[in-house]
Amino acid sequence: MAILHHAFRCPATAEFDQTVSTLLAAWSRRDYRELSTLALAGYGSLAEREDLRSAFRLHQEGVVSSRMQPQFISPGLAALTTLAGAFLRIPGLSASNDANHHLLETQLPLLGWSSEDINFLLRGNQVEVMLESYAASAETLDQGGYRDTGGWTPGRTVQALKKRLDQLAVGISPHADDQALAAWSLLKESHALADAQAMLAEITDQDWLVMTITA
Repeated sequence: MAILHHAFRCPATAEFDQTVSTLLAAWSRRDYRELSTLALAGYGSLAEREDLRSAFRLHQEGVVSSRMQPQFISPGLAALTTLAGAFLRIPGLSASNDANHHLLETQLPLLGWSSEDINFLLRGNQVEVMLESYAASAETLDQGGYRDTGGWTPGRTVQALKKRLDQLAVGISPHADDQALAAWSLLKESHALADAQAMLAEITDQDWLVMTITA
């Protein structure tokens, strides 16, 4: 079974900011009924977005709708369903080959990339981390029972990754060790580097990069 990497551009517009503010305010009041209402309304608006329903497993209607009830709703799931309508699909890391995201994960460490940077490129942080970056208080948001809410990487981080990838795509020192040279050649020949460059090129510093990996 193919394991696919999906990517979306989420513009951080004034409407985005207002939606996040509304969700955080409801959560701070522990107004689970309002969060549930917002989440269900957002979910209903995604009925025709098969790309989103597949990437975030939203087609499991019974499971998803039950997780949106007041007794189970989480700020992360509410954020996904209320914000996803503005998501714009962009090329993911599986664009050229299903295995390219795996190649990036296994070969970039041989080229000096840290696990943190690789995570930002392949998966992103939990949606709760994104929400916390907008919160007025230092409250930590617990992850809810529904985990397919995507990984979120801020646009400014994307710009830094893009600069580094663009430099890497040009080439590495011919004096690099054999492992590094082999890793670079594999990423270049498989178009994994090109896939990553194409994905990051779609994101501005005012956006969020939202990603999922599905089997």
